Amino acid sequence: MFEELSQHILDIAMNSLSANAKQVQISILESRKHDWLVLRVRDDGRGMDAATLKRVLTNHWSSKPQRRKPVGLGLALLQQTSEMCGGHFHVQSAPGRGTSVTASMRLSHIDRPPLGDLNTTILALCATDKKMDVQLNYRSDGQKFSFDSRELATKG
Repeated sequence: MFEELSQHILDIAMNSLSANAKQVQISILESRKHDWLVLRVRDDGRGMDAATLKRVLTNHWSSKPQRRKPVGLGLALLQQTSEMCGGHFHVQSAPGRGTSVTASMRLSHIDRPPLGDLNTTILALCATDKKMDVQLNYRSDGQKFSFDSRELATKG
């Protein structure tokens, strides 16, 4: 299992890159008032059909043909973590329409991994493919932070 939720986010976003996504939107909602943490990663990649979507949540299955051995644990582990921490997990995808992964969990749950180093996750995504637009929206009890890699291109 990944030790930090930011590593799950990086794994999902790297899958988006493999699916030829041009845009990845990462949303994090943290509410101490409601004891809830929600992570969502959406992309505009090639998406998955219903059969692939079913297999993607199975341990040791991967859609990456370049791997000698399929690893395929990322989504299955995030689903397990979400459910273990009193939350829900949902993947929505359609061919040609991209994919959306949503994981929620109790913020105060003793087994909830820390969010981790989100800065390094975003930096890694921006450095991996400079053509991919990476967006981050983070909200926590009334505070908001947004990042859009397109803004870097216009300033740099």
